[in-house]
Amino acid sequence: MSANLDRATKFAYGLGAIAFGARDTGFNVFILLFYNQVLGLDASLTGLALMLSLVADAVFDPLIGTISDGWRSRLGRRHPFFFAAAVPVAVAHVFLWMPPASLSGAGLFFYLLGFSILVRMLASLFEVPYAALAAELTSDYDDRTALMSWLFAIGWWGGLALSVFAYAVLFRPDPGDPTGLLNRHGFALFGITGSLVLLAGILIPAFATRHLVPSLPQAEPRTLAQALRDFAIVLRQPSVASLLLSVVLLSASQGFGTALYNYIQVFFWGLTSPQISILALTPFVSAGLAMAFSGRLTAGRDKRDVAVALVAVAIVGQPLPLLLRVAGLFPGNDSPWLLPILAVHSAFETLVWVLFSIVSSSMVADLVEETRRFTLRRTEGALFALRIFAQKAVSGLGILLSGLLLRAVAFPENAAPGHVPPATLDRLVLAYAPIFVGLGLASAFALRGYHVTRARHALNLRAMPAGD
Repeated sequence: MSANLDRATKFAYGLGAIAFGARDTGFNVFILLFYNQVLGLDASLTGLALMLSLVADAVFDPLIGTISDGWRSRLGRRHPFFFAAAVPVAVAHVFLWMPPASLSGAGLFFYLLGFSILVRMLASLFEVPYAALAAELTSDYDDRTALMSWLFAIGWWGGLALSVFAYAVLFRPDPGDPTGLLNRHGFALFGITGSLVLLAGILIPAFATRHLVPSLPQAEPRTLAQALRDFAIVLRQPSVASLLLSVVLLSASQGFGTALYNYIQVFFWGLTSPQISILALTPFVSAGLAMAFSGRLTAGRDKRDVAVALVAVAIVGQPLPLLLRVAGLFPGNDSPWLLPILAVHSAFETLVWVLFSIVSSSMVADLVEETRRFTLRRTEGALFALRIFAQKAVSGLGILLSGLLLRAVAFPENAAPGHVPPATLDRLVLAYAPIFVGLGLASAFALRGYHVTRARHALNLRAMPAGD
């Protein structure tokens, strides 16, 4: 494929992130609150089910990546998986958000576990091959960053649009539920809406990029033994190991923080669903700024150094308003300044996180040429699957930690906003912040072992076979 992609190709590829955004919005933002506070499943059991589903899915990802690396068809290596995933994942997603009303306790736990695993594994049929497609579309060091900027900007826009729609339209406050977020019917509507977005987010980019298949690298013949050998060689590369360790630590931190998002917004800040929808609007600008400035940020610099700085800033800044409130240095929940300040903070944090996601994903793509020097074959699917594997497996640990933390601080089930003891909320924040920050800073430190610099990438490209 051409080293420098036109804007239409970048946009077509970026559309696939809409599906990622739809899935992540449900799993990262709403599902813990739904099963714990609305359906009454114990917080630790909810966290356990979500963690186990992530682990099961993560084990599945490297298999899908390796299979797609060697898949031979008239639709190439990746596209058959896109079309196979679309309808089944949309149907399974509906059932995840509509458990039978008669279920409770162990029955509800196994229902959540089963459908979480099913939805995640079906989504991976699309996600892993689609992520691998990025490294095939371009091999240019800077153009990969530009391509990832489209992917993550559109993904954030899609996920944020779904969040705003959910908070503003699906979760409507009423006399029995002044927050709007404790209504079972609203979550059923969210399940249907998310399924439609998932379906469109897979099929539209699959058809939009189908014409590119003849110009993409085709599968190279290899035996199962060769595939396993290549996989083992990839794992032994220092830069691969460093990036994986960083992803493990950061995903644990992010999974932990994101699972508690609605608890903090509703119970700590005292926000209603419409107010949260306003808060969710600000990152739309952040995603656009990230797409515009990611290239300038990395121009002439090594991506590793930029990524280390970004994750350090984001991790330290994210819990800052919470700690200031506990210290009595932040506006109260009745202050007219609360929502504007939180909106500015959210916009800044989102900008930094989107920039980091763009740069770190581009770093994964740069590992393709690094590892090919040792395996002699292209392993885009295996590399991106490894990253997704680590991210999902340990993100599940973060979700489990959040459930355990809620139990440790004696956070009440079926809690009413405004009636959770302030001491409980303070304990929640003071336990959350050091865990979140510690894991994140360790992730930044681990990135120092990634050695694919701009100069080394140029050497790797010169070492590639002609026509690759």
